Amino acid sequence: MLVNKSLDIPYQQLPFDGQFNVAQLGMFRNELTDQPHRHDHFQIIWFTKGKGRHMVDFVWYDVEDNMIFLLRPGQVHQLDCEREGYFLSFTEQFYFTNKHDKETLYDFTTLFDNWHGYGPISVGSSTTASLQGLVDLMSREKNYAPNCSRGIVKHYLNAFLLLTEREKKRNITETMMPLTHDARVVHLRRLLEQHYHCEHQVAFYANAFALTPKRLNEITKDGTGRTVTELLHDRIVLESKRNLAFSHKSVKEICYELGFEDPAYFSRFFKNNTGISPQDFRDMMFK
Repeated sequence: MLVNKSLDIPYQQLPFDGQFNVAQLGMFRNELTDQPHRHDHFQIIWFTKGKGRHMVDFVWYDVEDNMIFLLRPGQVHQLDCEREGYFLSFTEQFYFTNKHDKETLYDFTTLFDNWHGYGPISVGSSTTASLQGLVDLMSREKNYAPNCSRGIVKHYLNAFLLLTEREKKRNITETMMPLTHDARVVHLRRLLEQHYHCEHQVAFYANAFALTPKRLNEITKDGTGRTVTELLHDRIVLESKRNLAFSHKSVKEICYELGFEDPAYFSRFFKNNTGISPQDFRDMMFK
């Protein structure tokens, strides 16, 4: 079971100074690293060697050698493993400093949009040396004080992200049934992230695409294997779990914050989707 005696889950700030960091996993340990915590920035964890498990948003994943986990701001995670490798952390402001960057640099947010569902990325042997070389280059440039170039680091990071995306696509091709890639699915994911706490009707999201709910469901089903309602419910349940496990908010407060008017209905919704009541889930987390 997850244990967090403080109840309020902390946000772990960027290590060291600045909006970018790269370091070996073994060098970054404190009282939070092996406890459930979350970050207010993007993070890439590359296990060059690993044995054990890694929890991301209440789901445990087995850790293997040459495996990458991508974490968005706000995702809860916990390490329970032997590990060697690297972590890279950066803010969106670091990567996109101006409009020109938006137009010329890779939009990494698509890489972190898990429109196929969340999962670690296994890195092929042919890509390992390239990623290692880029990590070495980023580390060398970052430590080239006081003459470190943000632009050089960003371009090394850009190359790292592109290689990671290619590995992610290879993983999906090898391990999952073929699904249609549609940019509208990525955009839908972003709309859900923005409005899940107040908009619970498929019609709202369909109107954003000038589509009928039925047609948007068809597109979403082809792209993810799930309907709009299923994706929406998944996101609401995830946020409910985060709040139940790591905040002092009452079930009623969580209910209202997530756009439900009736706490009893919210409790039924949560139990229908998880098999357990909100209060029982909270109690279970702190046994």
